[in-house]
Formats: sequence, C-alpha cells, structure tokens
Amino acid sequence: MIFRQLQRWLRDPFDPISDRRPGTVVVLPSMTLDHAGLAKIPGVRHYEERLLVFLQLLRRPEARMVYVTSDKLDPVVLEYAFDLVSSLPNWHGRRRLTLFDCGDREPVPLTEKILRRPDLIQEIRLAIADPLDACLLAFSGSPFERELAVQLGIPLYAADPELAHLGTKSGSRRIFLESGVTVADGFEDLRDEHDVVNALVALRMRDRNLRQAMIKLNESFGAGGNVLFSFDGAPRTGLHSWIASELPGRAVFASPPDSWEHYLGKLITMGAVVERFVDASETRSPSAQLLISPAGAVRILSTQDQLLSGAANQIFVGGTFPAAAEYREEIQELALRVGKTLAAKSVVGPLSVDFLSARTASGWGHYGLEINLRMGGGTAPYFLLHGLVEGEFDAQTGNYYAPDGEPRCFFATDRLQHARYRVFQPDDVVDAAMRHGLHYRNATGDGAAFYMLGALEIGRLGAVAVDRTPISATLRYEKIVAMLDAESVQR
Repeated sequence: MIFRQLQRWLRDPFDPISDRRPGTVVVLPSMTLDHAGLAKIPGVRHYEERLLVFLQLLRRPEARMVYVTSDKLDPVVLEYAFDLVSSLPNWHGRRRLTLFDCGDREPVPLTEKILRRPDLIQEIRLAIADPLDACLLAFSGSPFERELAVQLGIPLYAADPELAHLGTKSGSRRIFLESGVTVADGFEDLRDEHDVVNALVALRMRDRNLRQAMIKLNESFGAGGNVLFSFDGAPRTGLHSWIASELPGRAVFASPPDSWEHYLGKLITMGAVVERFVDASETRSPSAQLLISPAGAVRILSTQDQLLSGAANQIFVGGTFPAAAEYREEIQELALRVGKTLAAKSVVGPLSVDFLSARTASGWGHYGLEINLRMGGGTAPYFLLHGLVEGEFDAQTGNYYAPDGEPRCFFATDRLQHARYRVFQPDDVVDAAMRHGLHYRNATGDGAAFYMLGALEIGRLGAVAVDRTPISATLRYEKIVAMLDAESVQR
C-alpha cells in the first residue's frame, strides 16, 4: 500500500520538459540477480559504474543526484565520467552529486547490501531534500528495490516487481502474442523435465525436419539459462524415450560451465519455455530500448544490432547503433506495440525488447525473443553517446543526429577483455587513446570513449566508438583493440 502511494508521486527523470522531472535522482546501479548468477559474471561489481552515464541528468542546474555503489569509486573513473558529459562544468556537477558506498565487494546485489545497513539508508534519506520531489532510478525492479524505495520514502522508476512475470520468458511470449508480434513455434509455462521432453517431442512431431530447439529458463539473465538441443539422429519411432535419454548429454549450455543436473534444479524453481530454433541463411539479433513514463507514454530510446558469441551463439558481447536500415523501422514498430501493451498493464521505466530476424526470399521475418523489464545492453552506450554529442534521436528515421545535422552511430561493448589488459590503470587507457588520436573529440564529433574502467583490475573494460556510420564506428573500435593490444605488450 505504501509503495503504491509513493508511485503516485513518480515523475519521469527523462521527461523532456524540465519542470516535470524530479529534483533529486537516487541512482541505484544494482545487478539484482540470484547470488549464483552474480558469481558467474567476471568483475560484476564494476557493472555499477555503467550508470555513471546518468551524470548527464545534472546538466539541469537545479538537479541533484545521489549515487550508491558497493565500494568507493576510483576518483579517476568518476572524473572521467564527468568529462564525458558535454555542457556540464565538472565542479558544478560534483557539488550537486552525493556519493555513498557500502564498503563491501561481496558478489551480492547492491540493493541487498544497502538494506542490511539502516545507518546508510538514513544517510541517503538525509541527502534527499524533498522525498516527493525525488525518485529511485534503478537498473531493474525487484522486491529489494521496492523495499528500498519504501524505506527511503521515494517512488521507484523501474517496473513494479509485482509485474515481473511479464518479463519472464513465458510472460514475454504471451505479451508478444497479445501485441501481434510473431514468436517462434514453442511452449511456455513448463515446470519440470517431463514438460520439457513433451514440448520437444511436440515440436519435432510438427516438423520432422526440425534440427534444433532452445530451452530457456523463465527468469535467467542474458543467455545464462539457455540450452540448445539437437534432434540429429532422432528416430522415427520411440521419440519420447529417445529425447528423455538423450537430453542430459545433448544439452549445449549457452553460458558454460553447467551440468544438466544443476540446470534441472533451476528449471524446477523458475519454469521454462521451449522454442523452435529458427534456422535461416542469415539471422540477426536486433534489439530496441524503450522508456515508459509514469503517464504511460512509450518512447523508443534506440535500436541496435546485437553481436552474439558462445557455443550456442547466445551471449551478448556488443552491438551497433542503430539497427540496420533495411529493417530498423519494422523493429521500432514491433517494439512500440510491445511497449504499449506493457504500458496498459502499468509497467513503468526502462526496458528492452529483443528480436530474432531471419532473411527470407521475400525479405526479413522478425520473431519476438524476450522482454527485459530492466535496462538493456544498449542503454548505457546510448546515454554515453548522448552525453558526448548532446544531439537528438529521431524516432521517424531511427537515427541519432548531432547538432551539426549529421547522424552519429556507435559500436559498443562492455566485454573488451584480455588478461594482458590488467597492466593498465584507467588513466593509462585514456592516455593511450589520446596519444594515438583515437579518443572522442568534440570538434569532429567522433572517436572512442570508455566506461567500466574500474574492471581493468581483471583486464576488462567497455568502449563506445562513435562515427557517422556503423561500419566506420566498427573500424574505429578495431583500432582501439589494436592499440590496447600493442600498448599492453610494450609494458
């Protein structure tokens, strides 16, 4: 009841009309996942640095921000993040920014750490001038984020956790169908191994030429709960018993290592879907990032073509913005349909919608894959672009235009990683990019910028290469990789 009352005061921090935005934004970059899932993500604590892109909200001179992390931010990382926001004097922004940390590097969601600290909650509460003129801007919404919002006495700009079922793999399929978006042939709401085997049998019986199917855990993060199953060698008779016996050994985990026994335990807890693996001469993985306002307005933030890797080609490693012109408008239109369906169900905040696009003789066919009721892989890179260029996204064309009227595109990844990169400190990377003429330049409106620089302690960082076409942006990124490789060898 208290949470719902607070939500009545929620104002959109990204509303283009300044007097409708909250005066204080509490940024909560918590990766609120299960502890086992967090432990599998290298350098997960440094994901908290991604939301430093929202320092650009301080461009509004009356705005204030509170930013909470697990451990203290490296001063160089913070200073550099401010440098990536045009039209904002660093000293002016810093005096309106309040930092808090838990002094805790344990791989536990940040929100849980904060909730263990009543003293810290009180300090955050005191840093908020007017609770009814504030909001909690979270990476995602969960019961923990809701509880923290209640304890702080401020509304939450993220999906209500009571609506989380809409973003599960089963819920996504239902929302896609309700929105008139095609999904791959399959089954949702599967509860155990018996259900999965029956679903695999049914798919193969519908199409005797079907080669592969995907099993997806309902509440998995990224591709961590995806398993590829091959029907190669399947018999014409006795299909059920063959699949039941072959499944544990044939399971190809998108995010290894894993075992069928361990996976089965999570399947029983979370539930799953089974879908036909779409096979075509060419497939791509476009995604759309959206914002839904408290008033129910749906806004396309960006589109991107995702780059995937791994044994089952399911793990997100980066993306190019915008998505390909040949189907970009179609992806935007389908994503808007999904957004409007979710808005009608009272979903608020950032989200992403992922698709699989298959080339056919008559053009591209698009299948809805999943809905993430949280910030997506393209959210931070888009806002980093906006912080640098200070242009505008044109929903009609799907392009982002700089003040000079020219489009800007990017190649982005937060998985630029090599063991040799551990020799770098954050300032080493920036210094090298400057010396090689690769860093972003305001005068030309192109170049590369970095984020998650704190993860260099494990040899990882994020990079966004900006240029006027996706191809030229990708080439710029490749120069950055070559530079890092060369510099790391010389040290």
